[in-house]
Amino acid sequence: MSLPSRAELEAIAARAGARALHHFRRVTAERKADRSLVTAADREVEAALVAELGALLPDAGILGEEGAAREGRGPYRIVLDPIDGTAAFVAGLGTWCVCIGVLEEARPIAGVVHLPCLGETYSAVGGAACVNGTPLASLGAAGTGGDRFIVTHAHAHRRHRITYPGKVRSLGSTAYHVALVARGVADGALLGHAHLWDLAGPGAILAAVGGGYEYLGGGPVDLGALADGRRAPDYVLAGAPAALAALRPLLGGRTGSP
Repeated sequence: MSLPSRAELEAIAARAGARALHHFRRVTAERKADRSLVTAADREVEAALVAELGALLPDAGILGEEGAAREGRGPYRIVLDPIDGTAAFVAGLGTWCVCIGVLEEARPIAGVVHLPCLGETYSAVGGAACVNGTPLASLGAAGTGGDRFIVTHAHAHRRHRITYPGKVRSLGSTAYHVALVARGVADGALLGHAHLWDLAGPGAILAAVGGGYEYLGGGPVDLGALADGRRAPDYVLAGAPAALAALRPLLGGRTGSP
């Protein structure tokens, strides 16, 4: 079973984004058991993604944030977040995205992060990453301040003592935060206790430019340990290894619980 092409994955993400746009600024949300938001758009988009990707990779397992689950018969697993940034979606902000990831065992090997409102599509297949068809360069070390910035989870101002000298932004989507790091415009990302569906798709893009995930407390993130949908046990950092080494002491002070 071969992987879909970049064009196939981007087209599927674009169709999913169009579905979501039909609901954008027209939906009400409800709370799930974990208190996160969900809408009819999340469920509809996930069902469409499962149908299309499941047909393209019939032997692959599937895991989706809104409950999609299928056992696989091979090494591949499709991991989906139909609308990453549902709170932003509900608020009418345009920084939500459709997030598709493909894992081989526990390694992200393909991914798409598609932002319909911003006209941005990040993708990686075969170890090469692009944004809107333009190749992404390998990551360098973090900047030293000025107009440089990091992206963080929404509660970072209450949970951490951040001494990073540049700007700190929170845009409402874990996957988009990672994509901005992969693009080289953000020095790094301080993510929350993320799930596999938040990390798999953008993880392929990040890996293609020489970046990766580490826990704030130290050590690499094993995506295989999150395969059952559990939250990561610690805050997650995303970036190039050298950048994370420089950033960790500037992000490590904690002031509150998860």
